[in-house]
Amino acid sequence: MAKNNNHLKVKYLLVLLISIATVFLSFYFQGELLKLGSWGLLGIFLINIIGSATLFIPAPAIATVFAGGIVYNPFLVAVLAALGSVIGDMVGYFLGRSGKEVLIRKESFKYEVIRDVFHKFAPIFIILISFIPNPFFDAIGIFAGLFKYPPLKFFIYTLIGRFLRNLLLAYIGSTI
Repeated sequence: MAKNNNHLKVKYLLVLLISIATVFLSFYFQGELLKLGSWGLLGIFLINIIGSATLFIPAPAIATVFAGGIVYNPFLVAVLAALGSVIGDMVGYFLGRSGKEVLIRKESFKYEVIRDVFHKFAPIFIILISFIPNPFFDAIGIFAGLFKYPPLKFFIYTLIGRFLRNLLLAYIGSTI
């Protein structure tokens, strides 16, 4: 059993290290994001992946949604940008999930209470915070992973919030 438990910890440690590397690489190559803008809809998708993967660091993803709405169908821009954002947001989720498994050994009463409150209000909280353009959503992804919130639910609720935000931004862009 101990060997199996150590094997699992190694897996989580690997995920933690990959998540951290993704954040640093995304930040390091942030200047390259601007070049992706010339790739059209694919560029919008990729910029939103990378922009959301750079934890707590503002990226030009929102600007590409607004600008994309000027050139392309706002609905299509919103869908691609939302999918890209959610894929990038999963980095924070997996960082929290793997960090919990590697760093936290014992769940305290306080941890359990906060986890239960998070799980209870997560759908509303995730949708609302993912709708509002802010760097704090990255913390929500980390907390969702830390509190073992189901990844598919996190993905879906984040997708809803990001889609609604991006649809609004792309539509505003299309009216210019």
